[in-house]
Amino acid sequence: MQSNSGGLRRLFKGIRGSDIGVQVGLRGGPENSGKNKESKTTVFMRTAKHLFTLTALVLVFTQKATALPSEPSVLGPGSCSSSNCHGDIKPRNSSDVLQNEYTTWSKHDRHSRAYLTLLNSDSKKIASNLGIQDAAKDPLCLSCHATYLSESFKKGERFRLEDGVTCESCHGAASGWLESHAITGTSHADNLRNGLKDIVSPDKRADLCLSCHYGNEEKTVNHNLYGAGHPRLSFELDTFGILQPKHWVVDKDYEERKAPYIAVQTWLVGQAYQADTSLKALASQKRSKNGQFPELSLFDCFSCHHNLSEEQWKTRSYGGAPGQLKLNLPSLIMLKEAVAALDQPLSDDLGRNLDILHRDYKNTGASEAIANLTKDVETRAIPLTTTMPHDLHTTTKILGRLATFGATYQWPTFELAEQIGMGIQATLATSPELAKVYGVELKELFATLRSSKNFKPEKFTATAKKLNNSIARSQRL
Repeated sequence: MQSNSGGLRRLFKGIRGSDIGVQVGLRGGPENSGKNKESKTTVFMRTAKHLFTLTALVLVFTQKATALPSEPSVLGPGSCSSSNCHGDIKPRNSSDVLQNEYTTWSKHDRHSRAYLTLLNSDSKKIASNLGIQDAAKDPLCLSCHATYLSESFKKGERFRLEDGVTCESCHGAASGWLESHAITGTSHADNLRNGLKDIVSPDKRADLCLSCHYGNEEKTVNHNLYGAGHPRLSFELDTFGILQPKHWVVDKDYEERKAPYIAVQTWLVGQAYQADTSLKALASQKRSKNGQFPELSLFDCFSCHHNLSEEQWKTRSYGGAPGQLKLNLPSLIMLKEAVAALDQPLSDDLGRNLDILHRDYKNTGASEAIANLTKDVETRAIPLTTTMPHDLHTTTKILGRLATFGATYQWPTFELAEQIGMGIQATLATSPELAKVYGVELKELFATLRSSKNFKPEKFTATAKKLNNSIARSQRL
């Protein structure tokens, strides 16, 4: 099934506003809408230049082939910035890759400005609130706002901390594969053996991205940081990857060298890995506690952070538990709903233990429920999502489950509603047929998600009902 090439990805801009703010379409950034056509003379000249460059690389690599460093070095993004490598102004059609990836990253990707964020007035105030002298020098901040390395780690001459989250933050230290990956005939498997990180597989990409966009034992954004002013973390693997903006094109040669890109599968694998990461945080003594108190970042923000003058209690239902904190587990909830289209018994097991977790966590810690959920996610859900079919029938079933859930869940929090919206978007991005039929309803759904501050759950639910009714009508035809 081919991914939809329309403009649905622009819709997510409306949710996050300036937090995302990248002008991109569904399948490409401002420079990557396709591989530009070039004249035969231009192609010939570039081909000649490539041959010269590759010949030199072959000679260098041949000399070093028997002496690859045992400890790789981080070389810095400057090592990728040549126009003959990844620094061209526009994408090319004379190569297997776009060759403007560095330009896309440096001009349009917020990762390139992650370090600079630490120098602005807001970051300085956050650091002051936390008792940190300089955010731009503190490991707590640098671990996710830069390609941060210990003093003992090998760094190339062109490595600069100020470059932010660079190519090697995701693709791995380049000294072992930089030269070889440019040689004609080198396969993706060869590059992986030389030290390139595998982030084509959605499970490996999810694990990497979540290390900063959710956190782990070594680095995390806790309630102390939120209280100091740090923005709320929100993440979804498929949507955020496309809005990065994406600096690759999934065409025939990409699929032959690597693998197809399936939006709905990437989304669901991301949900499974974030659910697993959330459960590990709950099970961690280090991350689940803040002294004698529970770590409040693990709970739904809007349980407490809402305007009391709105008198929400007059119109909302709280399931018999008003005024109580509720664990913030939207990815686990989304996983439970979506896998029902693939494995109903697994969905039932996840739902049963999720109810126990919410009920017992505040009293007993719900360690048994956490263990059961972790086992089901790791041994059943993750293998299921990484091998799932992605035909029109399966994608439509998942869309139906998400639309029904959005239409029937009473008073969803903003965190849950935005995940429902992004999940529905991923299903439509997978299928041009579904996008054509339900694109208008999706746009209306995203209009209810423009602001967490002004979010009205009843409007979201009403709009989700409109989508759900539209799906039901289509299925009756």
